[in-house]
Amino acid sequence: MRTHLSIILLSSSVLLIPGGCGYEHSIESTPPVMKADSAESAGQETPVASATAPGERKGFDGLEFAVPAGWKEVSLSQFQMGIISAKFSMPDAGPDVSLTLSRSGGSLSDNLDRWRGQVAQSRGEITETLPVAGVDATLIDLEGRFSAGFGREAQDGWRMLGIIAPLPDQGYFMKLTGPVEQVAAVEDDFLTFARSAQLE
Repeated sequence: MRTHLSIILLSSSVLLIPGGCGYEHSIESTPPVMKADSAESAGQETPVASATAPGERKGFDGLEFAVPAGWKEVSLSQFQMGIISAKFSMPDAGPDVSLTLSRSGGSLSDNLDRWRGQVAQSRGEITETLPVAGVDATLIDLEGRFSAGFGREAQDGWRMLGIIAPLPDQGYFMKLTGPVEQVAAVEDDFLTFARSAQLE
């Protein structure tokens, strides 16, 4: 009787082992849940074109630019499509610096105030005028704690260089953001890029 009981118990424990292993395996193979802000970031970092060739000109929503060598156009998230015309990363300057191009209505002062609202400034702003596509565009230079919005954490020590060109139909916006040292590394290329703009 004792021998018969031992065999039953031994058989039961052997049957439980594969079941336990299978349960653990199913947990480990479950993919992590991607949050909305993670999905947006992943979409923004996906390259859609190789590094730009020297002197290459490309058109974006009515303007054509000479794109600096090494800049990479990246894909837009679903949220950005229809709002942003193009986005670039600058791997040589650093992983966090990026440029967006877009068109929008609204007055110059309203749009500058909107950008000011994204930066808790650590120094006074700098503004100047520069020629873009045959019009006088306004450049604003802000530095401090940058809040991108859309649930993203605010970043200290960031800089924004924003240009608004008042084209006849709508304003054209160029917005360069990133850590201070990364923006400084690409500042000259950004200004050259803006000045190269021509109507398509």
